[in-house]
Amino acid sequence: MIAYIKLLMYSCFFCIALGFILLGVGAFFIFLTKGYLFFPLYHVKRMLVFSCIAGTAITLATIVFNLIDKFNTRKKPPSDSV
Repeated sequence: MIAYIKLLMYSCFFCIALGFILLGVGAFFIFLTKGYLFFPLYHVKRMLVFSCIAGTAITLATIVFNLIDKFNTRKKPPSDSV
């Protein structure tokens, strides 16, 4: 269970970091084309919320796939290799 909590924290952190990078690239592109820095606060808040949702979805998908694998390995007997 601790591993899944760590995974949740890592995936949320990764998504937040990636969101800041993409937001920074977009702000830099607008700065180059229009000449002013456009970095509104509501975009930052929205990015934080969506990044946490994405991190949670990544963790949930990992948990579901691990449970499916555990179920399938218990269900099927090992095959004899001849």
